[in-house]
Amino acid sequence: MIMRRRSIDHILRAAARVTGQTRFVLVGSAAVIARTKHIPLNMMYTPEIDIYAPDADDIELASEQIVGNIGQGSQFHNEFGYYGDGVSPATAKMPIDWQERAVEYMGEECPGVIAIVPDEDDVALAKLAAWREKDQAWLAEGAKAGVISLERMASRLSLMPQPNADGIPPARRILADRLRSLAARSNIVLMIPP
Repeated sequence: MIMRRRSIDHILRAAARVTGQTRFVLVGSAAVIARTKHIPLNMMYTPEIDIYAPDADDIELASEQIVGNIGQGSQFHNEFGYYGDGVSPATAKMPIDWQERAVEYMGEECPGVIAIVPDEDDVALAKLAAWREKDQAWLAEGAKAGVISLERMASRLSLMPQPNADGIPPARRILADRLRSLAARSNIVLMIPP
C-alpha cells in the first residue's frame, strides 16, 4: 500500500483521539513522506506510521493505546488498509542530536495535532541501523533519487548512539561498512571520515 499524507493525517487524528495527546513523534518511512514533497513511489510503500506521544505521562501506555485501537489487525486497519504502530522513543536508532533538525508537521486534515518529523538523513540512519531487506531497498532508492544524502549520513555516524550489550544499534564501523556497501551499490563515490 502507498502511504499518502492524507492517510498520515487520518492516523494522527485517530491517535490523538485514542490517547488524548496532540503531539507525536513520527519515525520511519512515513516521516519522510510527511516531510518531503517529491519522493519515488517505491519509498512510499508502507501500511503503517510509527509514532509515539513524547508528552504523555506514560509514553509506553500511549503507544499501547495506539496499537490496541488503530494498530495492525485492528478494526481501523481492516477498514482503511493502513494503521498506526505505537512505538518507543528507543525504536528508531538515530543520531543523538536528531531533534535539532526535526520539523513540525501539521497536516491539513488533522487540525490541532502536531507531529515532530526527523530529517530524512536521520531516518535513513535508523534504517541503516535496522538493515532489513526492505530498509536496504528503501535506502538504495532514496540515494538514487537524491532524497537522502549518503555524505550527510556519513558525517553523522559519529553521532549515532553507542551499542548496548545486545549490539543495538550496530557499532559505528559496521554502520560505515553498510554505508560503503550502499554507496557501491548506488554507484556513489563516498568518503567516510574515520
